[in-house]
Amino acid sequence: MEQILRFFILFVCLIFVIGCSGGTNAIHTDKVEGTITFEGQPLAGATVNFSPATAGQGEPSYAQTDENGHYKLQTLLGKPDAGTIPGDYIVTVLKTESVPTGKQEKGPDMQMYDVVKSQSVIPESYGDKAKSPFKAAVVSGKNQFDFALKKDGT
Repeated sequence: MEQILRFFILFVCLIFVIGCSGGTNAIHTDKVEGTITFEGQPLAGATVNFSPATAGQGEPSYAQTDENGHYKLQTLLGKPDAGTIPGDYIVTVLKTESVPTGKQEKGPDMQMYDVVKSQSVIPESYGDKAKSPFKAAVVSGKNQFDFALKKDGT
């Protein structure tokens, strides 16, 4: 019984050490940042996604633009502003806003609420991996990628 207890304690300690060693968060990343503009103006509040161009080669990453349209990328499991790993990426940009539909519905509290829908502020092609015109080749070191969006989606 004592031997089983020692084995169990050793097993728990091993799991603890592995869990605290960084695990999947321990990947090496390189800085990626840039600016997103729409018709020449900074695009604040947009979500920027970098998706590996080839499955398994790269790390999906994202960022939110600030009031100046500036973003700093991070991986899904990474630290804020840490960047991503080198590779070829398809870049998508999304920005939506809630707009009223002119309808109302009762909520769970029996109060009436305005019904809103989500609407893209920019051409939807920028948010579609198959249609986005933007690509990025992330390399070791610091990377800067600026993207200028247009009303026609090109």
